[in-house]
Amino acid sequence: MRTSELSRSIPEMTERMLIRHLHEMVEDGILLRGVKKSVPRHVCYSISPYGMTLAPVLEKICDWGRKHQARLKRGVKAGL
Repeated sequence: MRTSELSRSIPEMTERMLIRHLHEMVEDGILLRGVKKSVPRHVCYSISPYGMTLAPVLEKICDWGRKHQARLKRGVKAGL
């Protein structure tokens, strides 16, 4: 996925912050970074085999979010 596509899909995040996190995930081996030598240069990110090991954890987090989506949208905080 190209950086511009990621940026459009997360409008709340600044481009600088997005690039910073992408670079960290590349350094950690979670993402792979590919560069197409063209003008302008095209940078694409994909998930690495190591990154795919996070899939079960992310699925559980998504399940939790879907289960509690209405509560989260209302802004209800636990324990308050």
